[in-house]
Amino acid sequence: MQLAINALLAASLYALVAMGLTIILGVLDIADFAQGALYMLGAFTAFYATTLLGLNFFLALPLGFVVGGAIGVANYLAVYRPLRRASGATTFIAALGLLLILQNLALWIFGADFKLVPSPFGKARFSLLGASMGSYQVFLIAAVAVVVLATWAFLQRTRLGKALRAVSQNRNGALMIGVDALRVEVTAFAVAGGLAGLGGALASAVNAFDPSVAALVVIKAFAIVIFGGMGSVPGALLGAVIVGVMETATAGLVNTQYAELTAFVLMVIVLLVRPRGLLGSPETKL
Repeated sequence: MQLAINALLAASLYALVAMGLTIILGVLDIADFAQGALYMLGAFTAFYATTLLGLNFFLALPLGFVVGGAIGVANYLAVYRPLRRASGATTFIAALGLLLILQNLALWIFGADFKLVPSPFGKARFSLLGASMGSYQVFLIAAVAVVVLATWAFLQRTRLGKALRAVSQNRNGALMIGVDALRVEVTAFAVAGGLAGLGGALASAVNAFDPSVAALVVIKAFAIVIFGGMGSVPGALLGAVIVGVMETATAGLVNTQYAELTAFVLMVIVLLVRPRGLLGSPETKL
């Protein structure tokens, strides 16, 4: 039970960034490594909003979403949009450049010390079938579940969400029937950046962080996206759950030193057997 709870927590931490990466891959076919930096900035936003501004932690969470979404849109307009007609290698290099720039700017501004936001629930814990769990961990898992459902509803039920899916499935066909490409692409980066920023803000009260967390998070998230199926939101969620379970099991039953390798080992195995990933398809679909 303890391993199951830890696995669910790990999956929740990975899910939001993986979903954002999948949305951008599906709509624009861009590997946006800068999403890791937005996760990191979301965590710093929550930390300084609560410590310097005295803002309630639960008000800092939507602020993390807004900061992540705003920077994501700025990255798209300033860097990715001018490079849309360039080769995929160009946008790939630009994405790595953005990640390094934002990570080093954060290092210069915030320093290299690890930070942690105090839990809004204090040290309250409860037991479930012999397993121990913090109250904030319960909140984090529930909050991620709500955000995932809200994102799914946005993609499936709203006009703009349907436009995102249409561009993902058949870009030329969607443009021919009048879908506004700029609006869709800006929305994709706003939603993805917001999810990353919110993910970082949520994680800031459970995991200590510094600027280097940007690269670690996005590499793990990309492994999950490739493992689950590039361009598939259900694949990203399934990948996050499986990686969370396997990573936790490896740490608890084998050795914590090997836990970080789990996502990459699973990714290689799946790519050898099914190159499109678990739920990937020849046509990218959200």
